[in-house]
Amino acid sequence: MVKTFPTEIIGENIKLVKLAPTLDNVKILFEIVDANREEFRPWLEWVDFVKKPEDEMHLLEHDKDSAEWFIQWNNKIVGRVGFVNMSKSNRRGEVGYFLDKRAGGHGIMTEAFKLIEKLAFTEWGFNRIELKIDPENTKSLGVAKRMNFTQEGILRGEHFINGEYRNSIMFSKLKSEYDKSK
Repeated sequence: MVKTFPTEIIGENIKLVKLAPTLDNVKILFEIVDANREEFRPWLEWVDFVKKPEDEMHLLEHDKDSAEWFIQWNNKIVGRVGFVNMSKSNRRGEVGYFLDKRAGGHGIMTEAFKLIEKLAFTEWGFNRIELKIDPENTKSLGVAKRMNFTQEGILRGEHFINGEYRNSIMFSKLKSEYDKSK
């Protein structure tokens, strides 16, 4: 099972990296959030709390001890992907992610998902990966479809964002399904 989190995962066109908690790095993250604020706001409850670059410092300080990575494409940070919730005893994890809209349409998130799926299923011994997606988040629904996740059902009133309770669609992929796709 999970013992340590790699500092770098190298893909064909991207790298998943950990970032040091420096002012330069928080400025990079802030710029992504600020440029995508309207795009992210309906789905990510923390967006309105990021008002200045320093508000991202806690993310980088927490990063070294998390199963989350920043997505580097063309030597630039363009997003984040990783396990926002994990149960080691049940060998499962829930994936969270975001991608700068300026980097969309290049297969970046699909490649990032393939990298963390491989890590979770082949190295960490996970049996299940989960996604919880708002029914109106068409881009994330597209990721679930491209990655062949199975829709399981609706989690009613599962998250509170922008002053209202919202539903989530639960998707999953099992290790047996991952193995068959290889």
